[in-house]
Amino acid sequence: MGAFSGLKSARHLLWLTALLLVAMGCEKMVLDEDDAGSTKETAADYNVVLRASAYNIVPFSQMRAVESLTNYCSKLCFVVYQDGVQKKKVLQKRGDDGYGETSMKLTPGTYQLLIVGHSSINNPTLSNPASVKFANADGFTDTFYYYGDLEVTDHADRHDLMLERATSMLRIILTDERMPQTVDRIRVYYTGESGVFDATSGWGGTVNSKQYTMFDVAGRTTPPTLEVFTFLRDDIGSLNVALTAYDADTNIIAEKELNDVPMKNRMVTEYTGSLFDGNSTTAEQTISLLAETAWQVYKRLNF
Repeated sequence: MGAFSGLKSARHLLWLTALLLVAMGCEKMVLDEDDAGSTKETAADYNVVLRASAYNIVPFSQMRAVESLTNYCSKLCFVVYQDGVQKKKVLQKRGDDGYGETSMKLTPGTYQLLIVGHSSINNPTLSNPASVKFANADGFTDTFYYYGDLEVTDHADRHDLMLERATSMLRIILTDERMPQTVDRIRVYYTGESGVFDATSGWGGTVNSKQYTMFDVAGRTTPPTLEVFTFLRDDIGSLNVALTAYDADTNIIAEKELNDVPMKNRMVTEYTGSLFDGNSTTAEQTISLLAETAWQVYKRLNF
């Protein structure tokens, strides 16, 4: 009986020892998984701090107005590349904690940094800094950017960066005193320049784009001012524009063409005229010049 009791005690001790070893092994496995899968970085790990603090509101004007980027753009994209490969991407929207600034950990070396500020519904494609493209169905807004080399060392560095305007604007001012009550939407369809931006060169993409923006005007008694944006491929360019007003069933209520509208890079061309009065569908151009503080107006046209 004593021998059996001793054997039982020994077996019990071996069982407890095995259980303890398994528990220790399981605990170590969990710790290894946490360490391997963790992507969180503490503040002490950061060696790069990027802050998009301001933008040049009128790059081509002699009077430059500098404002807070966060007061103007509702979204910011910070992207870091190396040897053509995207290494880091931080997407922010207005209301996020620390909007306008981001910190990251990077291995010392030379990188390329792209920052895009905009207020579009969705962010653009960012896999290639030479092809920043917004979804055409959403249209896109006034867009600002920074692109340049980023030298990273073992020391923590802070970079305050100024963004430049990338877009040119066509502003269409409709002078109709009243708008037909059946008008539900106005589409601005335009070709001739680009909907893709090459941040490495600062110009629009080489492929001609077919861009459009749809404006909801249901319930309005007077037509709105229509503003659309494009990326020019050179300092001087032009657009062919078709204005079309639809009712709720997509029947055409009125339409007009604006041909060879002159554009200048990062400036505004203004067109003023009637969409709903008269029978002509092609605009006649009268050109004058006007400078503003927020945008430098390149051409002011009447139709």
